[in-house]
Amino acid sequence: MQRFSKIVRFCSVLVFMFVSTAALALDGLSFSHGDWQVVCDNTHTCRAVGYHNSELQSKQGEYAPVSVIFERAAGADEPVTAKVKFGQIAMDATDSSEAQGETVSLSINDTYQSQLRPELPAYEEMDLSFSGERELTKDQVSQLLNALTMKGRVSITFKSSTGDEWHLSTTGSTAVLLKMDDYQGLVGTPYGIVKKGQRTANIVQPNQAPVISIPLISGAVQQQPVTTDADRALAKDPEFVSRIQAAVNLSCDIAPVEDGKLDLTVARLSEHQLVVTSPCWFAAYNYGDGVWLVDDNAEIEPKLITDSATNYADGTIHEFMMGRGVGDCISARRYIWNGSEFILANSYSTGLCREIAPGGAWFLPTTVSTVIVGDDPAAGIDCRSEHAYSTEGMTKCALRELASVELKLTEVIESINALESVTANAELTAAFSQAQASWLTYRNDVCMAERLTYAEGTMGLPVLIGCKLELTEKRLRELQLTKESLIYREH
Repeated sequence: MQRFSKIVRFCSVLVFMFVSTAALALDGLSFSHGDWQVVCDNTHTCRAVGYHNSELQSKQGEYAPVSVIFERAAGADEPVTAKVKFGQIAMDATDSSEAQGETVSLSINDTYQSQLRPELPAYEEMDLSFSGERELTKDQVSQLLNALTMKGRVSITFKSSTGDEWHLSTTGSTAVLLKMDDYQGLVGTPYGIVKKGQRTANIVQPNQAPVISIPLISGAVQQQPVTTDADRALAKDPEFVSRIQAAVNLSCDIAPVEDGKLDLTVARLSEHQLVVTSPCWFAAYNYGDGVWLVDDNAEIEPKLITDSATNYADGTIHEFMMGRGVGDCISARRYIWNGSEFILANSYSTGLCREIAPGGAWFLPTTVSTVIVGDDPAAGIDCRSEHAYSTEGMTKCALRELASVELKLTEVIESINALESVTANAELTAAFSQAQASWLTYRNDVCMAERLTYAEGTMGLPVLIGCKLELTEKRLRELQLTKESLIYREH
């Protein structure tokens, strides 16, 4: 029954109200004021983040970075969840996670005191590692929200058992929380944080993340067309270079290298299309390559996909930019080829530049998607709607989710296999491959046994898929931690 409940979760967040036209038209949101910011993604989930006041801390001769994040899905009566984390880097870029393993309490105006939970396990999002987070209780969330929207002087302090203190700023908190309410259509409703009321109409509803299907080639394996020597030779072909030169001149800031030749990289994308990259601009600690979709037919103009790529491989374009040199805040995008065009699959940032953690404090997406290989098993179904109530709907939506998680698992395995410590050790490579094969056998055996308990009903297949989904998600987390451990050992 426990795994059956995992399938049922696809139905537990259904939309019961009509989606307003305004809700359908919403894009992501990014807004900041004072020491607070709010970021909402294309599913209409919002994340409001607050920080310490860095200027005040510096004047006092102390520096104790802290950040709190509130998250709420769109819809009526959706709960607000929250987490807190404490600074893990200093200005000299050394680790300084002073709160790690310590007992920490929340204090509001010295009248409310509540001990925090221990740190949550580390996790990974888009190849970024996040750790040191502590989940707040419902009461702590309620008390914090009341304090953050209170008029007058408010003191919010986190105190450790060893005497360390972190002060959360309230500057900008009311404006940011009000903006989150406004984006989700909750101002003047019983569910708003700042301005409550009795209105219940026109509340923004959750949006299903778009599904991006990577084309399936040669049966069961995704393969990119082989880039031939003739393709690569185009980078030096005068006629081809001249064709790309015109596109570079239109979009890029930097001039060709001293000898006047473009530094082009050519890769085959499809039977009749190429991906061509060229350096486009440089800055103090960032750079961007131009990426063009180029048809074999010279009469078709090259199409610029982005002028800020940092990597292209196998139908995927990455952009990755640091907000400043210390690397405590980044923004990134990922474009994926779906067989006909490059689609923006992900865009995200990691919060304000406040020295909370290497890479940034939090994962704050503005664009999310469900990426799978091959056809979408739930094509035409909104898995947040009543269509997912049926056994068929549950099954198809679970298959979609499983396909997405299995792709993530494949990507993590590939990244582990590419690590120097793995490629240089044949025994380790073989052992890792054998371990994965054994896990697949284990998953199949466990889930088939689970299915047999529902052999006489209609829930056998949904239970089988739900079991595979649960075990695959667990395996994904395990391998993400394995990768982090191997990377740590290498460096």
